[in-house]
Amino acid sequence: MRRIISFLIIVSACAAAFFAGRTYYISNKEHTYLPWTADDELNYIDKLLAKGLNGIAAQEMEKYIEEYRGSRKELANTCYRLGSIYMKLYEYREALKYFYRAEMLDKNADFSEDMNRKIVEALENLGMGSQANYELEARTSLVKPAVDKVKVVASIGKRKIDENEIDKAINSLPKNMRGQFKESSRRAAFIKQYVTTEALYEKAKRMGIDKIPSVKESVEEDKKQIVVQSMIEKEIDKKLVADPSDVELYYEANKDRYIERAKAKVRYIEVSNKDDRKKVVDGLKSGKGKSEWVYEGDTYIGGIGKAEDVIKRLLSQKKGSTVGPVGVKDKSYIFIVEENSPRRQKAFDEVKNQVEYEYKMKKREEIVDSIIKSTMEEENVEIFDSLASGEKSNAE
Repeated sequence: MRRIISFLIIVSACAAAFFAGRTYYISNKEHTYLPWTADDELNYIDKLLAKGLNGIAAQEMEKYIEEYRGSRKELANTCYRLGSIYMKLYEYREALKYFYRAEMLDKNADFSEDMNRKIVEALENLGMGSQANYELEARTSLVKPAVDKVKVVASIGKRKIDENEIDKAINSLPKNMRGQFKESSRRAAFIKQYVTTEALYEKAKRMGIDKIPSVKESVEEDKKQIVVQSMIEKEIDKKLVADPSDVELYYEANKDRYIERAKAKVRYIEVSNKDDRKKVVDGLKSGKGKSEWVYEGDTYIGGIGKAEDVIKRLLSQKKGSTVGPVGVKDKSYIFIVEENSPRRQKAFDEVKNQVEYEYKMKKREEIVDSIIKSTMEEENVEIFDSLASGEKSNAE
């Protein structure tokens, strides 16, 4: 009897060892088993991350953590890594779950300071401002060095808004808008606007406005637009290069866009048949009358109205010439040409910045069109014109 009991104990121990050894084995269709080590699993996770498949990598890492039987320190590091992946996926609750687990496994981990920052960030993004403030105070190593160095520009309750937060908000604006906020008065106006918006947002959240279905839908739509625009801007930054030779070629191909129109500065007086022309001209030369600039292609003269033929005549005159009396509608005028500049082609160096800007805008449009076209093909998009135009299909 003792021998039978001993035999059963040995068999049980062997079976336990056998099944424990199968932790990283994958079954195939024939129900045989292929070896799959912990290192294989980590390499697989790294490959998924390298390919941008963060969501799948997170799922695999969760399985790895649940089946891991190594040291607490290594497990803590893996939990922290998974929490960081979830931060990138904007899955803040899951991120916190693994950050707190990592903290319990290794309270003195090398990554503790970075993890503390991420915990506060996750809480803020979850709308848990009070808890975030508590964490901020509890984890003094998180902000003590920075508080003394960064200037606080405003506060909303206990929340401090510093220069770094303002800089981050400005840097989130389109590039062509950021420069204006270097000027102190405009930066001050931006800070006031930003703080006001943040205060109103906090109040709206307390009122539960952000939980209203229609508001959530609008936020989601805005999120789509922001994500799409960010993707497009990233592709543009990567592909848009303004080579100097290409810019000059663009100028040569579009020279007619860079022509300075003929112009003339004229002075005029309304006259009648009784007025002495010489006296009127002398008066114009002494500064009497009204002064206006007229340009090639214009059809109106300020203070007179439509006078296309008169403008053409004035532009053909030399400086100091007098014209008139000429009739415009039911009135007559005498003009003197004070300045005259003929039509001319602007040199490349004069308009270099303008040409480069217009070249970049053209290339930008081409890149956007290319992105849209390739995306439609990659995503196998098909738009049914009859449905889009509101026509009824045959099935109906």
